Amino acid sequence: MEDEQRLGRGRYLAYQIIGIVVGLALVALGVVAFFAGGGPFVAAIAAIGGTLAVIVSIVDMVRS
Repeated sequence: MEDEQRLGRGRYLAYQIIGIVVGLALVALGVVAFFAGGGPFVAAIAAIGGTLAVIVSIVDMVRS
C-alpha cells in the first residue's frame, strides 16, 4: 500500500516537471517566433500559454 502511494506521488511529480519543461519550451518558442518574424500574435500566444503552463505546474507542485 505504501509503495503504491509513493509510486503515485512520484508519477504526479513527474507530470508536474514535464509541465514546467513544456511551458518553458513554449515560452522559448514564442520568443524565437517573435524575433524570427513570426508575428507578435503567434509569439504572444506561445509565451502566454507557456507561462500559464509553468504557473499551473508550480501551483500544483506546491499544493501537493
